[in-house]
Amino acid sequence: MYGINMDDAITTTPQMQADNLIAAEIGRQDRMWGDTNDRADISQGQLLQAGVAQLDFIYLATRQGHIWTREEALKLAEQAVFPKDWGGFRDYGSDVANLVVAAAYIRQEIVRRIRNGESTFRSSRNVETQPYAESCKPNVIEP
Repeated sequence: MYGINMDDAITTTPQMQADNLIAAEIGRQDRMWGDTNDRADISQGQLLQAGVAQLDFIYLATRQGHIWTREEALKLAEQAVFPKDWGGFRDYGSDVANLVVAAAYIRQEIVRRIRNGESTFRSSRNVETQPYAESCKPNVIEP
């Protein structure tokens, strides 16, 4: 019932598909906890912890030369990062689904912080004091 089905989010570009998957997961979370996410147990960064734990799981399970099985990686990420006062940490079935869940949790944390009046200011890079490495120069598209 709550599974993420890639066919349900088929759009014209992978970017739009990713946005649709994340929006669908946010919709699921909103149905579970309300659109203001008024859970009592999110006031100390638990949404961010949950998102980072999901990312940590994916990283440990898939990007470390498979040192750990998925089950071991899941347990390690839960113990290291997942909120101690939460339950239900799990593998959502695919790396894409796990990334989507992580993005939704992080987006919910951003919403919580904005509601709390935190600054949304983003500073620009000063290329004179923080130059780009040769391998990471941005693509500049001229108008």
